[in-house]
Amino acid sequence: MRKKDMLKKWKTLSTREIFKSKIFSLKEDVVESPRAGSTHPVWYLDVPHWVNIIPVTADNNVVLVNQYRFGNKDMSLEIPGGMVDPGEDPKEAAIRELYEETGYESSQVIEIGKVLPNPALMANYTFTYLALESKKTGMQQLDGMEDIEITEVPLEKIPSYIDEAKIEHSLVISAFYFLDRYNANNV
Repeated sequence: MRKKDMLKKWKTLSTREIFKSKIFSLKEDVVESPRAGSTHPVWYLDVPHWVNIIPVTADNNVVLVNQYRFGNKDMSLEIPGGMVDPGEDPKEAAIRELYEETGYESSQVIEIGKVLPNPALMANYTFTYLALESKKTGMQQLDGMEDIEITEVPLEKIPSYIDEAKIEHSLVISAFYFLDRYNANNV
């Protein structure tokens, strides 16, 4: 492929905020196509980075959280996670979310991957962490929008939980992919 035929970034001509909430902003950009020179409106969500953390206990159980999700209006079995607060380091956010949602802690927290949840609509990353030797040291510290049930599941059962659609959250499934890669590279 010749250099002149390579894809180029689109130029942003203007940006306006359409809606703002505590969790995200809906924005509209007017962009210019580098190929055609035409302009188009595009919409996207401006959201903070997210974190997920896979807590694994000394006896090789994964600490999972079950909670109601408003998007699909059903319960969702997941790993602890949430938003990174402004100015907060993603690793510290993961450690905080682990404790708030479960009361578990770990002194061995390792970043094992990151993904763009949906680059068509968002520019944020989801960072995935592994918390080894996790243990319950306190009580959940849930906010008014959280109602979380904690369960421990043997790590070897996670693939069947995914196959049987007991775990369906795409970011949780990608986190277990990162865990598989981490384990394969650290045997």
